[in-house]
Amino acid sequence: MSNVTEAQVMEALSTVLDPDIKKPLTELGMIENVAVCDDHVAFEIKLTTTACPLKEHILNEAKAAVEAIEGVKGVKANISKNTVTLQAGIQDQRRIPGIQNIIAISSGKGGVGKSTVTVNLACAMAKQGAKVGILDADIYGPNVPSMMGVHGQKLQAAEPKEDGGKAGILPAEAHGVKIMSMAFLLKDDQPVVWRGPMLDKVIRQFLNDTEWGELDYLLIDLPPGTGDAQLTIIQATPVVGAVIVTTPQNVALLDSRKGLAMFKNSNIPILGMVENMSFHECSACGHQEAIFGSGGGEAAAQDIGVPFLGRLPLHMSIREEADGGRPIVIAKPDSTHAESMNAMAHQVIGRVCELGVSEALQNESGANADTHTSESQPELSPAG
Repeated sequence: MSNVTEAQVMEALSTVLDPDIKKPLTELGMIENVAVCDDHVAFEIKLTTTACPLKEHILNEAKAAVEAIEGVKGVKANISKNTVTLQAGIQDQRRIPGIQNIIAISSGKGGVGKSTVTVNLACAMAKQGAKVGILDADIYGPNVPSMMGVHGQKLQAAEPKEDGGKAGILPAEAHGVKIMSMAFLLKDDQPVVWRGPMLDKVIRQFLNDTEWGELDYLLIDLPPGTGDAQLTIIQATPVVGAVIVTTPQNVALLDSRKGLAMFKNSNIPILGMVENMSFHECSACGHQEAIFGSGGGEAAAQDIGVPFLGRLPLHMSIREEADGGRPIVIAKPDSTHAESMNAMAHQVIGRVCELGVSEALQNESGANADTHTSESQPELSPAG
């Protein structure tokens, strides 16, 4: 007979908080398969995301809490293969099968390094254990394939489905990240000269006809501004949140505020703001100079009331590695620049989980998510 009870175990685990969300593991539904036999305890922990960088910390804290129960002779705790379903928009009919969370990466102004941030965040998330994809929604100027080292690759049709359904298109893949982009359908010097309706159709096709498989995160690299591409993404799919990329100068900050306001007006949470090109760091001597001003992004984030994810420098190695198809987190994983990108990815993951918890709790209390239907679109064919 065991003197230790399952209720005691759950009470002890209720004191352990998820370090990102700051809520008890028990409240988040992260504990499963609790068993007590002869005062030996076993249980499993479901993470809020497979990419949780603090899973060992959570595991050790939980074990310590149970070991502190009087009479416990031993504790066996494991990370479960299951994850907690917390993503926002879970009831939304616009959801793409297999994709858990869609994140928009946006900037009001062009040339602020948004695509560089996107590819590095995606690679950082993948290195942390997440299944990640990138949709390059900059139809007129697609750069993601070049930055990911798959420029010139041709798309292939997926195998026919056993149920007779329409076969989709296989995305490219690099550095553990799946990629879809207009660049795969174009020659190097071929421009895209389209009006808004055509752009709307191709983005919807990229979203729905691509065989993404199971993804924890799909990052959408948006073009500058607040135009057709942004409107299509907002209408076509449930975006869990947006990351705003800016530089410190006033011109960029003014435009980034417009992009931020667009998402807020559409009830899309802001996951955070990144200040890129915060300073120029000389690759020879390490001298730092604030070419575009200093601290503007952080000040704007504080003024608007959104999280500030951090600063990135204007540094030659970041540009060189992106041009070479190997984002800095892949090419130089031990560099300070890669560490900054990894920290930002961690914050974004934590913020998505936090928003998912709020959504899940609202659903439990009877809140109903909005539902929308998307228009049917013509078939997308791979380039020959």
